[in-house]
Amino acid sequence: MSLLTVGAMLPKDWEIHYVDLAYESVQEWTYDMVFMSPSTTQSQEAYGYACQFRDRGARIVMGGPHASVCPDEVLQYADVVFAGEAEDTMRQFLREWSSLSQKKMYRASTHPDLGQSPVPLYSLAVKYPYSSIPIQWSRGCPHQCHFCSSSSIYGKRIRRKSLGQLKAELEMIQKCWKRPFLFFTDDNLFIEEQSGTELLSLLQQFRLDWYGFTDVSLYEKEKLCRQLRSSGCRKVLIGFESLNPANLAAIQHTQWKKRRLEQYWQAISVIQREGIGVIGSFVLGLDEDEASTFERLYQFIYDSCLYGTNLTIATPYPGTRYYEQMKREGRLLTEDWSRYDGFTLVHSLPKMTRNVFMDAYDRLIERINSTQRLQHVVEYFKRIGERA
Repeated sequence: MSLLTVGAMLPKDWEIHYVDLAYESVQEWTYDMVFMSPSTTQSQEAYGYACQFRDRGARIVMGGPHASVCPDEVLQYADVVFAGEAEDTMRQFLREWSSLSQKKMYRASTHPDLGQSPVPLYSLAVKYPYSSIPIQWSRGCPHQCHFCSSSSIYGKRIRRKSLGQLKAELEMIQKCWKRPFLFFTDDNLFIEEQSGTELLSLLQQFRLDWYGFTDVSLYEKEKLCRQLRSSGCRKVLIGFESLNPANLAAIQHTQWKKRRLEQYWQAISVIQREGIGVIGSFVLGLDEDEASTFERLYQFIYDSCLYGTNLTIATPYPGTRYYEQMKREGRLLTEDWSRYDGFTLVHSLPKMTRNVFMDAYDRLIERINSTQRLQHVVEYFKRIGERA
């Protein structure tokens, strides 16, 4: 989304090409300017491309999550670096670029008002067979988990676009795709019930299928839950993170998720009874994890009939409190950013060796994706459908 949003900020008379490296390679074209927005794990690959384009005379402008937390590193490979959100600083850059007085570094001093964020240039992405189309209504999350890089960039205060802005984006998406499946990239879509019901009322007008991220408190918002299915919601991802209260206590100063641990089972049941699949997101590789953690987690996932899972490995991304802790304690195994992909253990654990952990993690993934478990979920949702 970031590059499509930046593209909408650029002058209308510029010729813009959009390249998604997941679908095509970069052609031997000559560009005046190349904008990149790599994640941490993509950063080294991005540096290689930056060197190639520079050799062909292009100016390199780099922003995004990694540039926001490691701007000085990125500046070694870019002519201009954006640190933080770009709604304010992009306008400044374009003014100074036209007068040949641009700086090398543009740091966002505040979190911008999203009312000035443009409709992303979705038309540039139509050429790719995306299975879901990203859309963003809000930024920020009050929970501030220590391992979450988004929390460190967007902050804890929720900021939203207006419903009018969102409507314009939905209309643009419908112009570009016949039957789009929407993916809300917001960190916590339903943290406030009133705004959530307003969002669902808008979505009901478009009759589009979609999913998004939220937290376990969703099940308590009864009116909102009853609206989900009719608004087109098909699944929600909830960050449960861990079943160990000590782990939950360690990842949040507020202890919010630890206090909610006993509600996990009920939340899954209530939401899924409404015909909405719950994707349970768990983070493995926290300090209290041991060999028994994997069996306990599998049994919870199986017995609760979770529609799906997102099982990642705790990764100390630069810019997070988790990175600062691992660095301070001398526990980082590598700072090769290409291995910071969320599926590789890059720090030492107090209760497990790396090999034992990775073997257990790989085995858990196999069991979660087994025919037996998937059939178990199918039968569960059939029973829900029969009772509806």
